[in-house]
Amino acid sequence: MNDGVLVVNFAALQQASADIQRALSTLDSQLGQLERDAAPLVASWTGEAREAYSVRQTRWRSASADLQAMLRDIKVAVDDSAADYLNTEKRNVNLFQ
Repeated sequence: MNDGVLVVNFAALQQASADIQRALSTLDSQLGQLERDAAPLVASWTGEAREAYSVRQTRWRSASADLQAMLRDIKVAVDDSAADYLNTEKRNVNLFQ
């Protein structure tokens, strides 16, 4: 906001949405790769070592799922805001036609 004027940059909103989607994809891909890379090593562990890893893995999967849910919610909010601003702009343009 500048001097009571709201300026919306539609391209920036679209870019933000795309960036969030890319972050979601990257996060999912990298965590999946980490688990695949660790699987042979983890398979060789037994007892307390394996249990400790399992507990930690469950925690980071949960944290990752929470982060991904938050990012999806933010992306939806950005997309909804962009659509609302665009519709408002169209209505305002129609006032002058």
